[in-house]
Amino acid sequence: MIARLTKRLSRILLGLTSISLMATAGTVVECLNARPSFSAEAVRFNIGGPLVVSVSFDSLETFAETGEITGDLKLFNLFLDDQTMATLRQGLQQRLPLNVVQTYKLTYSPLGRDAIAQVGKVVQFTPNRNGFYGLRAAVIGAAANSDDEGWTILDAIAQFPTKTIEVNVQELLTLRRLLGIYFDYNQAAVDAIETRAQTEAESQSDLDLANLSDLSQPGPYKFELQTLKVTNPALRQTGAGLSVNYDFPVDVYLPQGLSQPAPIIIISHGFGAIKENFVFIAEHLASYGFVVLIPDHIGSNLSYRQTYLQGRLNTLLSPIEFLNRTQEISFLIDQLEEVVASNSKWAKLLNVEQIGVMGHSLGGTTALALAGAEIDYARLVKTCDQDNVILNFSLYLQCRAQYLPPQNFNLGDPRIKAAIAANPLTSGIFGPEGMSKIDIPVMMTAGSEDLVTPVVTEQIHPFVWMQSEAKYLALFKPATHFATSQQSAGEGAESIPSFLLGEHQEFGRQYFKALNIAFLETYLRNRNEFLPYLSSAYGRAISQENPMSLQIIQSLTPDELETAYGKKPPLPIIPDPVESVTATREESILNQIRRTGVLKIAMRRDAPPFGYIDPQQQWSGYCIDLAVALQNHLDEKLDLDLEVTLAELPSTLENRFSLIQEDTVHLECGPNTIRQDIAGITFSSPIWTTGTRFLSKRDRQTKINPNLSLKGLQVGILKNTTTEQFIQTNYPQAELVYFEGPEGRSEAIKAVAEGRIDTFASDSILSLAEVAQQNLPSNNYTLQPQLPLTCDFYGLILPNDDPDWQTTVNEFLAQPSAEQVMKKWFRQMFSSELSDLEYCLNR
Repeated sequence: MIARLTKRLSRILLGLTSISLMATAGTVVECLNARPSFSAEAVRFNIGGPLVVSVSFDSLETFAETGEITGDLKLFNLFLDDQTMATLRQGLQQRLPLNVVQTYKLTYSPLGRDAIAQVGKVVQFTPNRNGFYGLRAAVIGAAANSDDEGWTILDAIAQFPTKTIEVNVQELLTLRRLLGIYFDYNQAAVDAIETRAQTEAESQSDLDLANLSDLSQPGPYKFELQTLKVTNPALRQTGAGLSVNYDFPVDVYLPQGLSQPAPIIIISHGFGAIKENFVFIAEHLASYGFVVLIPDHIGSNLSYRQTYLQGRLNTLLSPIEFLNRTQEISFLIDQLEEVVASNSKWAKLLNVEQIGVMGHSLGGTTALALAGAEIDYARLVKTCDQDNVILNFSLYLQCRAQYLPPQNFNLGDPRIKAAIAANPLTSGIFGPEGMSKIDIPVMMTAGSEDLVTPVVTEQIHPFVWMQSEAKYLALFKPATHFATSQQSAGEGAESIPSFLLGEHQEFGRQYFKALNIAFLETYLRNRNEFLPYLSSAYGRAISQENPMSLQIIQSLTPDELETAYGKKPPLPIIPDPVESVTATREESILNQIRRTGVLKIAMRRDAPPFGYIDPQQQWSGYCIDLAVALQNHLDEKLDLDLEVTLAELPSTLENRFSLIQEDTVHLECGPNTIRQDIAGITFSSPIWTTGTRFLSKRDRQTKINPNLSLKGLQVGILKNTTTEQFIQTNYPQAELVYFEGPEGRSEAIKAVAEGRIDTFASDSILSLAEVAQQNLPSNNYTLQPQLPLTCDFYGLILPNDDPDWQTTVNEFLAQPSAEQVMKKWFRQMFSSELSDLEYCLNR
């Protein structure tokens, strides 16, 4: 199996190299249609020191076309076996059916850039110089000069913009060594699961397996299919860009002849997939009397991926998709509850007290998030911040989530009672901290040869991390990422290479159907007679004569994995914590408010439109109205005999955090950038998105070029802000003029108006609001650049030792009363915020 995995990964690396090759100077069109002035004539292998060995392009081309080993390739043939040479030839012949637009979009996407940079650590311009730009330009050039059949690695080599391509052999050997170690450990981990399954099976000898029916066969119910259109009044990435109030289709499979309301199963498809990939499991579940819904996640389905590759979208996977998918399903449940409450026909069909979720790949991640797995931001950043070559390809998707606002996200829905996650992505997005938050029954399925979401990092270790009382891991062997989905259904399957699809998928789907029925009957319908189907003994019994085995386990320990490997594993089974655990406060804020009847909120007086003194000398702004709305919300939530009294305290740039740290107030409202580096502080969900821009008078606009150093220009900034740090770092040659105190922003705007400074750097929303506050003619001022220099997500400041209070505040921010306050103060700015938000999420 190790040899087979290594061979398959070699193909992927070859494909990545060719999907990843050559950046351009000048216009794209000129580059795409022109042969580079230099093109690679040889590949040079830098072995170390003065030792360099070359292989000419001509000998590689001859070998690919005829199989004949000529010239300097003969030397390499002495050290490589026949199988390796055959794999090399196959890789050189492999055509990638990507046209120039698709290739350009892929290589300029964040995912593509990351992949190319990884390959560039090995394939270099010159010794010790990452080959990123040469690789990217090479594949774009190859695609531009290809025919309808696509292009090969040789075509890309011919487009490389230097006469030689440098291969860092030390990096290559390190990579090979790491791969060998990883695959050894992968095999040991699979062995550990088989050993555990055998141990569990021996303790289950009293089970009467012979009389168990075959749950992979259809059940007794007929069903009908309906497709509904659901309108969601939320923000999400779609094929038309970032949109609000969008429609998405939902396929509904309704069993016929039900005698009582049926449990509901919601299926979440994977990235670049379609609803039709899961018709086989939806029909099977419906035949056993489950109502099945499959929503189309329009920001990550096949159509979205194709639209991106056609050049009509600027991001392959928006970070907001990690939030949208779960929120979409929760919204769908909201709609089900409403229709059951208002329509007797649906009330007889749907049991909204018994809801399960199942997902595959990114859909499996969605299912785990709904089950309670928390997006752990600190873990995500640490996992994605790696200098070495990343071998886990699923991290390229997971690491997109680090561009979300810097905070943890708990997207769990308590109405979900059981979850099935097939081949999910987990290690970076959740980590051990996030996975340990799951407290409902969960089954994960995994493929022993999964190269998309590697089984060790994405399923086996995360299974160890889970703390839920009822948990299962079902390992299919040998099996790939697609063993439990039907890629032959619908379009898009042709884009998946056969070696990624794997063999014997019919057995994978057979096992998956049986496992779904057994798990959901047990944990949704509470029918314990189905528990034997979830036993190790059952899995081994039904698969012992088949080419794909099924190993089902209910527990696994780090010691068992280490024993199977024979030494300390190369990957930590339970990674070191990324931050210390915060102690819980003695008295929760909600209990304190219950006891005292007082809600204490601090707000700014110097930050319009959040908080300011109006011309009538009244304290006004978004935060003041929001505080009143929160006061009313708590009156209802806490159900007190006395009304909650609102105590409003002023805050400043200097004391806004200490007011929370010293328990002077329960929250602070203002233009506060969400961050994770302040002791004792956390933030609410984002309330606004903005970024740093330069405000100047129009007659000085041409002097302010953010792409240059701003040398000699007087740039105003506020002390003790994130903008101050950014300007100091990125414009060290500018002459900085500092403003501080409650009047700092007002004085800075006056200095711009009077010509005492050239420009003022600040969050654009605050600069524009202050211009309006001073009754200055807005058409005399301009903000630069068009896209923000920084991305700042604002949140309410909260103490980090009271998660219930944070949850309460976040729930309030999602209420209509809070949304009405937002519309009152920011309606005219929504379009600019939407533009900034789309840029910041997809940067």
